[in-house]
Amino acid sequence: MIDDTIAFDGRTPSVRALGGAEKAVAGLAAALAARDHAVTVVNRCDKAGVIDGVAWAPWDAPRPPAAEVTIAQRDPRLFEELPEAPANILWYWGNPTRLNRPENQATMERYKPIVAFVGEAQKQLWRSWRDFIEVVIPPGLGLDYIRAEAPGEHPDPIAVMTTHPLHGMTEFVRLWRERIYSQRPAAKLRIYSASLAKAASGSKPLDRIADVFEEVREAADDGVEIKAPGPDADMAAAYAAARVHLYPAIPSEMYGSTLAESQAAGLPAVVLQPDTASAGAERVHNGRTGYLVPDLDAAANIALELLSDEFGMYDGLHRDARILQAARKWETAAIEFEGLWS
Repeated sequence: MIDDTIAFDGRTPSVRALGGAEKAVAGLAAALAARDHAVTVVNRCDKAGVIDGVAWAPWDAPRPPAAEVTIAQRDPRLFEELPEAPANILWYWGNPTRLNRPENQATMERYKPIVAFVGEAQKQLWRSWRDFIEVVIPPGLGLDYIRAEAPGEHPDPIAVMTTHPLHGMTEFVRLWRERIYSQRPAAKLRIYSASLAKAASGSKPLDRIADVFEEVREAADDGVEIKAPGPDADMAAAYAAARVHLYPAIPSEMYGSTLAESQAAGLPAVVLQPDTASAGAERVHNGRTGYLVPDLDAAANIALELLSDEFGMYDGLHRDARILQAARKWETAAIEFEGLWS
């Protein structure tokens, strides 16, 4: 497996916050190793080592002398690092129209990889210039989320947000102050954002999020709290201790890692999703584990119900999320990948 993004290894998800695509490398590698494959991950990790049966190799280390299968994460040009592998799989996370760029077309023509998408809506965006084998293999879920337990019989009236500050956060914060907190003054909205948490600690916010930061900071008296994202165990506990995950519409999103994880932890979601053919719609069973809503008014109404002292809606959505969303273990994803070359 090969990834050319940031420094991480198989231990990272347990010690600090990490993006969904990077966690997927660690999760799939460990699951394949547990199924008796010899797995090497070449990436930007700080040092070589073996973690959960996986050999991690820094980017400047010698490449493995041979590989039966290469799984490249996100960038088809990574196949050039191990050009002799008889089977190539591109696990793609971005907008697939980028694969039609000339530099990617040339690489795809040379290595002819199987293209594994993370969602069906993502796959439907691609109109390839030639026939490739295309499959959908969603990521697995970490055991911390699958095993998460709510503290006590019912969580406190807490809502969470996990998306980037530029993805609808201002609208949701205003909705919270005007429509939700005004009716549920005991409720809290906890926003998990590394960039906002850094600004809240005293650093100057990036110019592009400065207005959002001010909006969030001004809402502190209305139950809005900024939190730094944490490792998997901490985030699983945070989801289990909440009653609703507020999630804006993100047209550019191809998967929605935090939404998948919170669903596995049993947290009902309210997803602003006018388009049902989307990543957000794929992560939620509408009416069973959360609700896809067409507008902010509907989002406010359902959030108020979930944050109320009546627990009928929460109990039903929570129960079905645990049943329907916590079954996607990494072993399942590994078996599906095996089917691509066996």
